[in-house]
Amino acid sequence: MTLKAASEITVNNHIVLKRLSHDADRAKYDAIVNNRNHLLPWLPWAAFYKEFKEMPEYTESQIKEFDKGASFAYDIFYDENFVGSIDIHHISEENHNSELGYWLSKDYTGRGIITQAAAKITEYTFNELDMHRVAILAATKNEASCKVAERLDFRHEGTLREELLLDGNYHDVEVYATIK
Repeated sequence: MTLKAASEITVNNHIVLKRLSHDADRAKYDAIVNNRNHLLPWLPWAAFYKEFKEMPEYTESQIKEFDKGASFAYDIFYDENFVGSIDIHHISEENHNSELGYWLSKDYTGRGIITQAAAKITEYTFNELDMHRVAILAATKNEASCKVAERLDFRHEGTLREELLLDGNYHDVEVYATIK
């Protein structure tokens, strides 16, 4: 059975999650370029976007993944402005578990946007996708991402030693999860 997800998830009056589409390609590309230094310590993919033409290619691959039920990526809009992305990935229908990933433009940090979006998408993952377990993995030194998991009462399950290679250096990764 292929999982199907909603094209749009309303978090609150300000925050809406919209399935990736080409409508936000320019805004997303500009956000990545303008936030490259903010994103790069933890998200090496931010360095890959050297030209705008790469963004539509990425979006197209994510649309195909969404249609296959392999992963569900959403653009985050705050008061109708593109501010970041959140996704459900590493989905195991057999084991009823998945992971969340997210990023946010620096100008929109500190407003609870990611925490609220992650809470809503976790709820959605449990109730609509019938997942039993949702995990968040974050580099140990990525304090902001770890704090999101902690604010959502995800349980710290352990540390994966030197799991992540970033800029030629290995980093430990914290594993957080919550159960339905």
